[in-house]
This record gives sequence, structure tokens and C-alpha cells, in this order.
Amino acid sequence: MSFTVKTTTEVEEVANFVASSILKQLNLNKRVLFFVTGGSSIPVCVKISEVIRKNPHKNLVVTLTDERYGVVGHKDSNYFKLIKSGFSLPQARMIPVLIGDDLDTTAQKFNFNLNEEFNSAEYKIGLFGVGADGHTAGILPDSVAINSNDLACSYVTPIFSRITMTPKAIEKLDEAVVFARGQEKWETLKKLIEEDMDIKKQPAQILKKVPLLTIFTDYKNI
Repeated sequence: MSFTVKTTTEVEEVANFVASSILKQLNLNKRVLFFVTGGSSIPVCVKISEVIRKNPHKNLVVTLTDERYGVVGHKDSNYFKLIKSGFSLPQARMIPVLIGDDLDTTAQKFNFNLNEEFNSAEYKIGLFGVGADGHTAGILPDSVAINSNDLACSYVTPIFSRITMTPKAIEKLDEAVVFARGQEKWETLKKLIEEDMDIKKQPAQILKKVPLLTIFTDYKNI
């Protein structure tokens, strides 16, 4: 495993790093599966798409690390927010999570899609955030997602019903990039970087199982 920490959260620098990794694989004629995230990482995702779409990218498949369940296009949807913010890769195949079905059926379809895409992709890369509570993707501490044997699952929380890739899916990635900034996350990032914790308590620890991990953060006490 290669584990690197970069003490910067410049959106352009992070975006160029991820885009360069993807384009390197595309230039080798590899089929690339790219997981994007929402929240504070949306500006990074938009900038990544700006860089990639200047280049051929027909072998690129894009989907989400997680989604907030609801009707297609609802205002809190990660996919809707990405598209509204300007994320656009016209040659890529986009796989949204929300399909207009009930929660369980939507999660089952996402799990099916992930199985199909992992089987056919030659390089798998994901951009992730980390919450102050240690969650990543839609995997909350002590949630059912942690022990799921599927690549995607759903569960209900007091705020959102979530559909997320699971730790089992994250472990299948070739590369993961973390973008996390803000003093409220520093203690969590310190533990992620310096300690090996139970993923039930800090789900982001699962990212250290990915062969190539780069963390971009403003936490400097390392």
C-alpha cells in the first residue's frame, strides 16, 4: 500500500491530481471506473470534469460513492448538486443512483451496477470526503453498511435515507483520494493518519485498505 498525505486543499491542485491519474489510465486504453462524491468535494469534482473533458474519455464510467434517497432530481441529491454545479463529462457513461424506485429496489440496482462495473473496469478510482464523525461515502459509524456483504446497501437515518457503496466495494478500488478540510475534522484526520481504529468507530479507516491512497488536507500536525 502507498499512503501519502499532502497538506493542501487547493481545489485546482486536488482536481489536477485526480484528473491526471484518470487520464493516465485512459491513455493506456484502460476502462476506468470513477466514483465521485458530494458535499464540500463538489467543486473538486467539477474542476476534475473540466480537465478530463478536454481529452478523449469514452472509456470512462462515472458513478457516486453514495446518494441521499428521494425522487429523481430532489434538491439534496448528490448527483443533482453535481450536475447543477457544472459537472459534465459528455463522452463518459454516467450511472446515477436514483432511478425512481423504492429505497430497497434502488439499492439493489446500484449493487447490481457496481458488480457489473467492477467486473469490467480495469482501473477503479474514487474521490472521498471524511466527516468529523469519521464517516466516508455514506458509511456512518456503527451503521449496517459497515458489515454488508454487498457492494452497495441502503439504510434509514434521522436526516436522510442513504444508499452507499460499502467497505467491501472500497477495498476493490485501485486508488482513493481524500479531500478533507476544516478544523472540526482535524482530530478525526489525526486518528485516520496516525492510528489503526475499528472501522465501526471510524469508517474512513477502510480507505487505508486501498493500494494507493492520497489524502489532501489542511491538517498540518503530522
